[in-house]
Amino acid sequence: MENKRLEEIIRVDHAGEHGATSIYKGTIDVLNILGDEKTKKIISEIAEGETAHVKEFDNLIRKRSIRPTAFLPFWKLTGYSLGAITALAGKDAIMACTEAVEEVIDKHYSDQIKEIEKSKIEKEFLFTLKKFHSDEVEHKTKAKDESGKNSVLLNSFKEIVKIGCKGAIKISEKI
Repeated sequence: MENKRLEEIIRVDHAGEHGATSIYKGTIDVLNILGDEKTKKIISEIAEGETAHVKEFDNLIRKRSIRPTAFLPFWKLTGYSLGAITALAGKDAIMACTEAVEEVIDKHYSDQIKEIEKSKIEKEFLFTLKKFHSDEVEHKTKAKDESGKNSVLLNSFKEIVKIGCKGAIKISEKI
């Protein structure tokens, strides 16, 4: 595996984990105002895992001297806004957003794992990525289990979120 490609992988994953923590921060901040303690507890548990991922990717970026995406401040702002807006729309919207984000990340990490396994290098990073992938699948499952309804509107919203996530991935790998 080329060093340039590994840098792209770490850069985009670093950006994605920061984006995820921003989504959950926006959600939790609004849930605090609304007083929805039950949903806040679920999202807070997911956010804890994402915070651990951020710490690891911050460390990798620093340790390997990899340039973070130039869009990181934008992803943080849009992530926070997405989380806050979905929280205002209620638990079903929160879970739809979480499920959509985690579904994209599930596939994204799966593809990266296959790519790194083929290269037969970066075993330590591969172990970390597999652990994080497992966490993301757990988050997706939790969101599916907690979602109350599956309306046309929520399904459309999920598709929009997925498109946004895929676009952010493409941009953050390169820029």
